[in-house]
Amino acid sequence: MTSKNKINNTRSLYWHYAWVIVIIITIVQMIASSIRMSFGVLIDPLEDKYYWDQGDISIAYAISCIVTALTSPFAGYLGDVYGARKCMYLGTILFFIGAISTAYANELWQLYLSFGLILGLAQSILLVPLVPAAMIWFKKNLGLAMGIILSSWGIGPALSVLIVTFLLKQLGWVGTFWVTGSFCSILMLLLTSIFNNNPEERGLLPYGSDVEEKFELNSTPKKEKIKEYSSYIRNTAPYWNMSAIHFLGCVGHAVILVYIIPICLNKDISLTEAAFIFTVVSGLSSVTRFLTPMLCEKFGVRSIMFFSYLLQSLPILILLYSSNLIYIYTFAFVFAIGYGGEAGGFAILNRRYYGFAPMGIPHGFQMLGAGIGMALGGWIGGSMFDLYNNYDFALVISILASLGGAACILFLNRPNKLLIPKWV
Repeated sequence: MTSKNKINNTRSLYWHYAWVIVIIITIVQMIASSIRMSFGVLIDPLEDKYYWDQGDISIAYAISCIVTALTSPFAGYLGDVYGARKCMYLGTILFFIGAISTAYANELWQLYLSFGLILGLAQSILLVPLVPAAMIWFKKNLGLAMGIILSSWGIGPALSVLIVTFLLKQLGWVGTFWVTGSFCSILMLLLTSIFNNNPEERGLLPYGSDVEEKFELNSTPKKEKIKEYSSYIRNTAPYWNMSAIHFLGCVGHAVILVYIIPICLNKDISLTEAAFIFTVVSGLSSVTRFLTPMLCEKFGVRSIMFFSYLLQSLPILILLYSSNLIYIYTFAFVFAIGYGGEAGGFAILNRRYYGFAPMGIPHGFQMLGAGIGMALGGWIGGSMFDLYNNYDFALVISILASLGGAACILFLNRPNKLLIPKWV
């Protein structure tokens, strides 16, 4: 094993089980994020079927985001202490229960319980521990690994909107959630069965490491040590600022992701065309999600993130003032680049600020900010529509939130040295 690791360390890319872990996490995150991120396609069917107001329907989305947000630090702690694999099993069970319960939700409180509470908790447990788990497997090429994983956040919704739209037409509400819940849960269970929490479980070193670094990178975290280093991390300014940046960015894009389909329908664009516009946003964003972490490593994290937040905000002016389909596609193209790059630098910043300290709790706190932002943005669109019969105020709030996130990025510490003691 020693010679193998030394030889591999001389090459920039080589085979390692770390890439299997990346693929597993990518697929699981694609599934876990897809149902909630495709919520926009569910709004009109629910409104037509039960005559519920959009603001009331969007509360289910907001509850899901809030539950995910509030439980994210705890989910990160579970991942640090018990390992991501156990979290994946628990999250899959909750995902299945939530999907099947949503299939039979015919009153608002039932939708809030199944889609909001249960699926929100499932998403937290499936998403939060997995990014830190991936970081454990890499010393080098973390940007490439994170790019592949983050691309799932765009590919999943892009595919799920088209699939859910098709299934709703062919199978109806109940059939759609039975098919998606059952198939996705079985797939996640199979993937979890071949997942390992860290390289040590397979007798390996992290990707790109030397044998001398084994203790530093692969030592099993203890609860006391995790708490000690979490205290160090909480005392740094970026810990709080990154959560605020996540919050503002998510407010900005949640308005668009949840309501782009209803906004397009309000502009007399067909449901099929509107769904395709959403797919363009999600699909193209997956490309920039893939590229952004690598660009951050090469050209500077703060600069790339700042530029991404600008691109997420300014194109919304097109959506605010135009109904021309060509202009709407222009908006979708530019917004997707910014939205895809918005989250790409956080893992790189965490590594550079905090080294190899367990990242579950700080990542969970950042996801707390993200979840609250998604909840607020998701609620704002429906509420503003109910009040004013248009989405103009919601779009203005979206622009201002993303610009606020860009401003916060300017206050981040330079990521050129560790902000806490080296993990031991």
